[in-house]
Amino acid sequence: MKLQQKLFILFILSLIPLNIFADHNLVRSESSGCENLTVSPLEVNGYAEFFQQFDSLNLKSGEKVTVKTDSIAADSTAKKPFLQMAIEYNADDSVTFSLTGQKVFLTNNAFVKYGATELRAYYIELDIAKKEAFAYGIKDSTDKFIHTPEFKDGTEEFKCKELKYNFETGKGLVNEVITEQESGYVHSEITKRMDDKTFFLKNGKYTTCDHPHPHFYVRMTKAKMIKDDKIVSGPLHIVLEDVPLPVGLPFGFFPFSSKYSSGILLPSYGEEARRGFNLRGGGYYWAINDYVDLAVRGDIFSNGSWGTYVQSKYKKRYRYSGRLETEYHKNKYGDKGLDDYSEATDFAVRWTHTQDSKANPYRTFSASVNFSTSENDRNNSTSIDKIVNNQKQSSISYSKKWPGSPFSLNGSLRHSQNSRDTTISLTLPSLSLNMTQIYPFRTKGKSSNLKWYDKVGVSYSSKMENRINIKEKELMSSSLTKDWKNGYQHSIPVTTNFKLARDLTLSPTLNYQGVLYSRSIRRHWDETLNKTVDDTIQGIQYAHNYSTSASLSLSPKIYGMYTFNKTSKIEAIRHVMTPSISVSYTPEIGVDRDKYYRTYKRDGKDIEYSIFDGSLYGTPTGAKESGSINLSLDNNVEAKIRTANDTTGNEDFKKVKLLESLKFSTSYNMFADSLNWSNIRMTGRTKIFNSKLDLSFNSTVDPYALNANNVKINKFGPRITNASIDLGFRLSSSDFKGEDEKGGKEGEKTPDEMKFVQFDVPWSFSLDYGWTYSKPTIKSNVNQNVGLRGDFSLTPKWKINFSTGYDFANKAVTATQFSLIRDLHCWQMTFSTIPFGTYQSYNFKLNVKSSVLQDLKYEKKKVWQDN
Repeated sequence: MKLQQKLFILFILSLIPLNIFADHNLVRSESSGCENLTVSPLEVNGYAEFFQQFDSLNLKSGEKVTVKTDSIAADSTAKKPFLQMAIEYNADDSVTFSLTGQKVFLTNNAFVKYGATELRAYYIELDIAKKEAFAYGIKDSTDKFIHTPEFKDGTEEFKCKELKYNFETGKGLVNEVITEQESGYVHSEITKRMDDKTFFLKNGKYTTCDHPHPHFYVRMTKAKMIKDDKIVSGPLHIVLEDVPLPVGLPFGFFPFSSKYSSGILLPSYGEEARRGFNLRGGGYYWAINDYVDLAVRGDIFSNGSWGTYVQSKYKKRYRYSGRLETEYHKNKYGDKGLDDYSEATDFAVRWTHTQDSKANPYRTFSASVNFSTSENDRNNSTSIDKIVNNQKQSSISYSKKWPGSPFSLNGSLRHSQNSRDTTISLTLPSLSLNMTQIYPFRTKGKSSNLKWYDKVGVSYSSKMENRINIKEKELMSSSLTKDWKNGYQHSIPVTTNFKLARDLTLSPTLNYQGVLYSRSIRRHWDETLNKTVDDTIQGIQYAHNYSTSASLSLSPKIYGMYTFNKTSKIEAIRHVMTPSISVSYTPEIGVDRDKYYRTYKRDGKDIEYSIFDGSLYGTPTGAKESGSINLSLDNNVEAKIRTANDTTGNEDFKKVKLLESLKFSTSYNMFADSLNWSNIRMTGRTKIFNSKLDLSFNSTVDPYALNANNVKINKFGPRITNASIDLGFRLSSSDFKGEDEKGGKEGEKTPDEMKFVQFDVPWSFSLDYGWTYSKPTIKSNVNQNVGLRGDFSLTPKWKINFSTGYDFANKAVTATQFSLIRDLHCWQMTFSTIPFGTYQSYNFKLNVKSSVLQDLKYEKKKVWQDN
């Protein structure tokens, strides 16, 4: 076209009113894939000026146009343009502008970004005058919506079917949107967005199921949602698998704040034969602050029984964390006034405290407390593991080290109890001050060419304890001076050693020890009672002693090797023997024995006793001459097995331990007048079948015979007094997987390789067997027990757990438990049972997995208290 023709067409177009083209004639830019377009606020609002200033002679194809205004002619009072920053947009098919410049139409994979707000959809219509965006998707050949709008504004993101949004006010109208709130999902047919926090919903759904078509939901007629805070709903009811259930409420409240929040804890309903109908676990949760919380719960039963629980968790990052639980129960059984009526009071305290390793390198504090009345778990727990556990231990410990010093301080409180016989052992407190070995005659930093005096080492250890071993019911009435045992002990050992030969070492020692007690005893024979009677003498008493000794030890290693021929699977077997022999001698020096020992008359005979009999640390000794020869022999056997050749063609070998340890030990007392040999002990352990089977065994052989009265005599007659064998076998499906299946050498599989995969059924089980033999005299006793635990998945959604055992001595099956678990995506079904025995019970539970709707469940159970 000639230049004159272009100018004539432009002149004609300029005479036609622009509003004729506003709604019908568009300036269109089409391409199979448009480049990103960036338009400044001036370019959009001044689109009409663009046509007035258009000069086709100076415009090149594809050139970006920027329109400038006359700063002198500009009216400072004029309304500022809406778009205060650059707007970015593009589309795969077309980007179309209206001639007035007030609308932009984007088709196919359309994208608009303004500041932090982004919008993607198949089609977007941007109205500059109304400051609004309208977007929707399209249907594919299967009548399914695709390329639906995706909206993002800062941290807010969601997808919907259709959207209308105002950039200035932040308000919008959204059709069929799904948003995620903490652990839940909100579906809404129509959503009105008031701001970035407040939304109004019509025909909404709230669910914890992440499926696009949820398996269950709470149907809300209308609701108000405050983002990251809560939903307040009008009438609602539950829908399960698209079937409305006849369960509804006039209103609802769903909190889903990411922060701690206080609230009511709903109880669960149940029934027991002994205590009646009950509500359990109801109470209040108090979110005190970001570091600590508190939950108070309670149980109440129709027969008058009740219980309360107080639980608190605390944590301070890089300092410490812990959990404290207390419970108190007042139980009533039977009918008041009848013979079978009884009452029981139970309580428990559980506390764990852990100090972060970064908190303090020189000071630590930790606690693990599990203290309760002996009947608490049996009367109030539903866990079989707690019910059958008769042993409980507790420990609270504190330690401090002084930097640059060999001294350290340790303190602890310890507790152990046996629920079967109701005995309790307490150590309150236990304190120790220790000094690691120092070398006072050695030059600082010297480590080689040491003289004999450089090897002289001195250390110090001390401890103070206060203990009691008593029945549970007598604990609170115990006397600190009469029933508790307390004392202080310290020792100062001085040691050195001389290397006489390669494996021969001489080690002399000098040791001082002392004890401090708050009382002592005086013993006499009471003819009336026909027994010995101890009179307690109150008062601080210190006792000490010292001793010196020397030992000569030889500990060589002896190696033996048997090599097989090259065609054998086994390359070689190596046997390592470690014999050890040591001779020790203690001369008769120390404090005179008469200082701490007395005698009393019985049947005309003088019987010696110590005034510190029954005390914590006994009586310091060292006055008698003694000497012994100690013998031991340890064995280790390993095999070298040939495996497949490596990539270089060289043979690859693997070491297998056939016998980790087999040790024999005994000693001979050179100064005893009879029974010089001590018992011969044998211990062994090994792992076989690629460490799947753990085997440990031990026995004790007494070298001397017994007379007719079962008294040991100085006559050789070896006999086994006790022995035991323990087996532990572990096996799981992962043991049979290749390296690629375990995430090993072969890397990831391609999609084609994953099309046909062998059906995987994860499983594992463990088998434990114990055998003990005891024959201290003529009568022997044999005990055997076996335990079996395991789990396996019938399918990826079905899982079975079980545990059982058998006691051969009592000829009875031990506590047996069985559970069946079904994964229902957003739900979980669990059936667990103890099928027989004292604690026979079952529990069926169908519940939502998410903790947000933890009270949405069905439960049917029979507790063991009903038996």
